[in-house]
Amino acid sequence: MVLLAWNRLVSFPRQRQRRRRRGQIRPPPPNGLVSSVANGKRSNHEDDDSPQGGKRMRYSGPDLPEDVMGHIHSLMPLQDAARAASVSHAFLCSWRSRPNIAFSSSSLGLTENGRGENKIASDFNSRVDHILKKHSGFGLRTLEIEFCGYKANTHCYLNSWLEFAVTPELEELTLMLPLKKAKYCFPSSLFSNGRGNSIRHLNISWCAFSTTVGLDSLKNLTNVTLRDVRITEDELGCLLSNSSALEQLNLIYCSKITCVKIPCLLKRLSCFNVLECDKVRLIENKAPNVSCFDISGGQVQVSLAESLQVKHIVLRIDSAISYACVKLPSAVPNLENLSIFSSREAVSTPLSPSKFLHLKFLCIHLLGAAFSPAYDCFSVVYFLDAAPSLETFVLGVSQLRMQHDSIVGDPSPLRQVEGRCHSHSRM
Repeated sequence: MVLLAWNRLVSFPRQRQRRRRRGQIRPPPPNGLVSSVANGKRSNHEDDDSPQGGKRMRYSGPDLPEDVMGHIHSLMPLQDAARAASVSHAFLCSWRSRPNIAFSSSSLGLTENGRGENKIASDFNSRVDHILKKHSGFGLRTLEIEFCGYKANTHCYLNSWLEFAVTPELEELTLMLPLKKAKYCFPSSLFSNGRGNSIRHLNISWCAFSTTVGLDSLKNLTNVTLRDVRITEDELGCLLSNSSALEQLNLIYCSKITCVKIPCLLKRLSCFNVLECDKVRLIENKAPNVSCFDISGGQVQVSLAESLQVKHIVLRIDSAISYACVKLPSAVPNLENLSIFSSREAVSTPLSPSKFLHLKFLCIHLLGAAFSPAYDCFSVVYFLDAAPSLETFVLGVSQLRMQHDSIVGDPSPLRQVEGRCHSHSRM
């Protein structure tokens, strides 16, 4: 929409010139200016010598404040912004201080078209390098680099780009390398000496943290996403202990972490997700104001300090149903939404005297084939009695091997529910 409006503004004088040549409007007065009789202000239409020796109108652009022009330019896609800067002096100035830059194969117009990966990687590196050299470095708030190719010299380019971009003004940094084999070590030392004070969002993928130098500058960090990042629990602990403003934490496929400890000093943390970190065996949360979390993995032990704030939980771990029944009612008494995806349960759902007094939505999925033959799928009916405020209950069973008795066997106490009326139920 911004680009369409700009095109209309630019095309306006051309339409007037065409109508003038057809005799539909009067030619400009002899002094060469189209002036406003009402206020005497100079118009944006000025005389210019035509190649034929006569006079023609030249349009200098809309008379808008510089900050408005800069905002319009910042909303344009990268390629359109670059083209506008090449034909407009006003846009050229804003290009040199463009606040948001996102590099990807689509934003740079790179397609395969028979070219190999090395050629694409080479073009990507050279184009990004050229664009950043044209930028003044001032005013850059957001930088996103999504590699579409990878070469041996990419590390050199990337180091120089980050050195240029990480300033006390940068607020958001996203770095997505193309391949797991790209063993790039993120230079966290760039955040030293106050250069990381303004960073709020940090999103990096497929690289390594091998040092904790500079992490003490990330005091304003609010959002962290680490995907396929080789970071140890000690390095992660250092990052978290220095990020007191953190609000959201996402750890995805981080294979070196064995333990995630979220300290109590993270008082603003409201959400954390630990997904498919296959070596994690313990997740310990002491942050007091967490309202939701999503945990997936295998044999993960979850330790939760009692929290009145937690309302939404997603569990995708072994024996998730048993854990939920025994641990959650006391640890998170105000829980409202619970989703459980279990692929391994050793025993049927245990009977517990604890209740989910505020639980309104419950979704249970039994997946895979790693269930004990003695497991009774319908023992999860226990939740109907344990959650008197339940409104929605979804049960999904998808198992490759299931004994007939686990479905239609003799009624057991685990299948029976007290005669409680679920007045809130929408099942």
